[in-house]
Amino acid sequence: MNMKRFPYPDLDLSRDRKESMEDWKFSVCEKAPKTATKHLSRRMYSNDWANVVPGLIEKLVAEIADKKKLELRFNLLEILTKQLKSKIGALESSQTKIVPINTFAPEPYELSKPFLVAVQSTEGGYEAGWYDVNIYTSGENEEEAVANLKSLILDFFDSLSKEAAEKLGIEPKRQLEILKTFIKRTH
Repeated sequence: MNMKRFPYPDLDLSRDRKESMEDWKFSVCEKAPKTATKHLSRRMYSNDWANVVPGLIEKLVAEIADKKKLELRFNLLEILTKQLKSKIGALESSQTKIVPINTFAPEPYELSKPFLVAVQSTEGGYEAGWYDVNIYTSGENEEEAVANLKSLILDFFDSLSKEAAEKLGIEPKRQLEILKTFIKRTH
């Protein structure tokens, strides 16, 4: 250590490192001028400060660790809140809309009564479906999805109507019965 920078040049600070901190503190206090001793004694809280400091350091480390845990929890809550807001926004935008089908014009089919289909947003487009008949399709927008569904309904109607009833399975028979209650071919 540079002795010129130390305020008490008559003190011997080059003691053997094996000497305990308590001995070093005692020798410094003995050799220091009275003003230095008063200054040092104001900073001393306990005679066994070397034993107290590690406990204080442990306490400080524990408090810092607790603070970091709270910061991490807060950051995690912020991330989860953003994700939740995003999911709520997606749910709000993907609400199912009920759309009435009143006509198949210009196709040569007539509706005996209107029916309702569901349209909802999906990743990359929209899906339209008629639950009663279990027919679903998709499109880039709502209008295209509904137009595709109307076309698919007519294709189902035509293909199932051409088959003999005994050749149809249980589900196709059920679908055809429902389709016939709503749709008639005009030509």
